[in-house]
Amino acid sequence: MKKVALITTNRILAQSLAAAIKAMPDFNFEFFMLLDLNQALIDAEIFEIDIALIDVMERGAEEKDSLMSFCESLHQRLPQAHLLLLLSQDDPVRREMATEAKKKAIVDDFVFYDASLKYLFAKLSAF
Repeated sequence: MKKVALITTNRILAQSLAAAIKAMPDFNFEFFMLLDLNQALIDAEIFEIDIALIDVMERGAEEKDSLMSFCESLHQRLPQAHLLLLLSQDDPVRREMATEAKKKAIVDDFVFYDASLKYLFAKLSAF
């Protein structure tokens, strides 16, 4: 069973994804909601997550380095974990940030908010 952690401060998003995962018994995921960004690195280690789905919607353009540092720290602490960013395709700043992070191999990939749940779950299953 893959341990998937959604790292976000958006409780509604986290609860919605958790409900969607529970409603799809075909997927073998154990889902964790890491809602405190200051605690997320420690929680990810404790739960020994396999996949981190990181919501970058709430991060400002000025926090680009902070996000990159967070992802690098998570990768160092859990080198076997896959990092997947969740962002809006209508936000050029975050799109560029995600593309740069993927090119530098800081994250494995990214998914847009308007992607279907089926697509998101297929990405998660592929890891």
